[in-house]
Amino acid sequence: MKWCVRQVFALVLVLLMAGCASMGGTGAKGGADNLSLEKAIDQSAEEIGAELPKGTRVAIAAFSSEHENLSNYIMDELAGALTDGNLEVADRRNLAYVYKELNFQMSGDVSDETAVSIGKFLGAKYVITGQFIKAGDRYRYRLAGINVETAVQESSTRLNVTNGRSLKSLIADVRQNKVVAVSASYGDSAQGKTAGAHLDRGILFATRNDFEMAIAEFTEALNLDPDLSAAYMLRGRALFASVSKVISMEDDFSSFSSYNTGGKASPVQQQAFDRATADFTQAIKLDPNNAIAYSERGRAFSNKGDQDKAIADFTQAIKIAPNSDAFYTNRGIAYSNKGDYDRAIADYTQALRLDPNNATAYYNRGNAYNDDKGDYDRALTDYTQAIRLDPNDASAYYNRGNAYASTGDLDLAIADYTQAIRIDPNHANAYTNRGLAYYFKQDYDRTIADYTQAIRINPNYAYAYSSRGDAYAEKKDYDRAIADYTQAIRLDPNDATAYVVRGYAYYDKGDYDLAIADYTQAIRLDPNDAYAYNNRGIAYNKKGDRPHARADWTKALEIDPNNQYARSNLEQFK
Repeated sequence: MKWCVRQVFALVLVLLMAGCASMGGTGAKGGADNLSLEKAIDQSAEEIGAELPKGTRVAIAAFSSEHENLSNYIMDELAGALTDGNLEVADRRNLAYVYKELNFQMSGDVSDETAVSIGKFLGAKYVITGQFIKAGDRYRYRLAGINVETAVQESSTRLNVTNGRSLKSLIADVRQNKVVAVSASYGDSAQGKTAGAHLDRGILFATRNDFEMAIAEFTEALNLDPDLSAAYMLRGRALFASVSKVISMEDDFSSFSSYNTGGKASPVQQQAFDRATADFTQAIKLDPNNAIAYSERGRAFSNKGDQDKAIADFTQAIKIAPNSDAFYTNRGIAYSNKGDYDRAIADYTQALRLDPNNATAYYNRGNAYNDDKGDYDRALTDYTQAIRLDPNDASAYYNRGNAYASTGDLDLAIADYTQAIRIDPNHANAYTNRGLAYYFKQDYDRTIADYTQAIRINPNYAYAYSSRGDAYAEKKDYDRAIADYTQAIRLDPNDATAYVVRGYAYYDKGDYDLAIADYTQAIRLDPNDAYAYNNRGIAYNKKGDRPHARADWTKALEIDPNNQYARSNLEQFK
């Protein structure tokens, strides 16, 4: 009997709720009152699932609420409910990446146009945006569904959610990360092998720097859907990254910094850049307004050495998206590679007008001022600003160290090289240049220690061997100096300077025949080396061969009329 009373009470309660829903209708689909949040999510998912064919790929583009954690919770629960309803949901873990890729700000409120762009990128047919906003003593739950192909909002769901004890408790727990969605089973292997699923997995692999798997997933996506523009672009980027020295990678795959070959790519790199270029070209054919694809193809052209085509692509990207600081930065790099430093500086400056926090633009403009224009003061200012924005950029410290060294401030140079090494303990060039700074300070033991460390990192670093040899020679340890010069010559047999400095060491040891042989080889490699002629003349003179000595000094003056050493020697030994 007690059971029957409860059933009657439950029936009355249901009828009362139905009555409230009828009285409080919003004029939109599903206008119901006093639902729990979970019921509202399930009901909205059921309504969307009833309208779309089974297996339709859906993207949840944005959801606004009073707290980011709450928005994420609702989106994950909604994704799970949609997946349970036999729809394919684009993996939400890639959403931050897509926003950055398309240069949108992450926000719960997005326009229909933005939502459509996100849907196209993810290969979705239908995009959902939503809100969960407090209205008086309850919450308003809203969803909008947009058809990506027509860009028309096809559905709108509005439901009222009771602000009861359970919801308040849930919101408090979600805010403190005590509760996470449990029903979101999308994105795993159980979802099926659709083009969209492969695209999702490819993005996830790429963000983990597993470019081989990313390329395989993007390829599978394209096998299933040859018109998936994003898969071409992302496969091209993964190909590009797979053969580049990636300096830094964003938390997502929207961008990465890499060593720019400036057209000196290896055969393996060239092949990858060619394949990447083909993919970017296909992405552009499918979407002629894809500014990012133009920019990425420009990067590939730049690394292949075709700076003119690179500049043309960056220029096209700028025409499509004139407010992108990244495109100006990339074009500036291409201009620098071409040797047009004034235009490069102009592009970096424009990038900084658009984004004063663009550390990469400061860094590259610093390089243009430092290496190309010799304007060390401006270079130092730019490097310092780049470091302020990105204190963990070892390259910025390293290059600022170079600028300080160029101005003669060796102590500040050493401090910057040291900081670069702290950030990147395998920065061989930082050890080498710090060693050179110590050399000029006549601290030869520290010089030798730094060159030794550089050699440990890169055993084929010919310059480090040669430079360590110089320090040993200064310490009059000629045998070790000669051993290092010999190793440098083995690694680089065409380095005329290495023969010259080994000739110095042989001369200082009193082995004039070997010194003459090294100077002679240096002259074969560089017939215009006035110093090699002058020094060979000195060695001949030590052997008492005055005619050969005078002939060499005369040749040195012929090559360099301002060579005071050769002139003095000729006058002294008339």
